[in-house]
Amino acid sequence: MNRGFTPQERLQRTVADAVVAEMMLLQATVESASAIGDGLQQLSRHLMAAPSDPRQPIGSIATLMQITADRALEPYSTRLGYFRRLREL
Repeated sequence: MNRGFTPQERLQRTVADAVVAEMMLLQATVESASAIGDGLQQLSRHLMAAPSDPRQPIGSIATLMQITADRALEPYSTRLGYFRRLREL
């Protein structure tokens, strides 16, 4: 970041960064909610399927929960990385 910015330019940059950060947060929240919804559907299928059902999901509930958590967190970490790179421009 250039140190020669005037106070007005710094304020404008700060406001622009806040707007971009809010948009990225909103996108990440939507993607995260979708991942959580998918995880809940998979958990429902896992819990409702009979043990003899050939469509019974393979794997433990703990693994499913960890995968869902990872998928729900990923949009936030990706957006944070994007935002940090954007700030360096």
